[in-house]
Amino acid sequence: MEITRSYVDLSHQLPIAATSVMTDEQQHEVRCGTCARELYVDEDAHRLYSEALISGSDNPFRCEVCSEEYDDLG
Repeated sequence: MEITRSYVDLSHQLPIAATSVMTDEQQHEVRCGTCARELYVDEDAHRLYSEALISGSDNPFRCEVCSEEYDDLG
């Protein structure tokens, strides 16, 4: 199982686990904000994702590949 890191509250940069495979706990699909790859999160993370999109904020999730590329730039 592949685990990816994502950030929901960018001001606090709290990591939220997302997987590329649906699990019993992580059944809600979200997309990577950079490459649009499918990721799965729990209900709480999905609610935050939905609120961010409704409010016009950037998608807070990044897949593992995009996170590594982003970290390499910084």
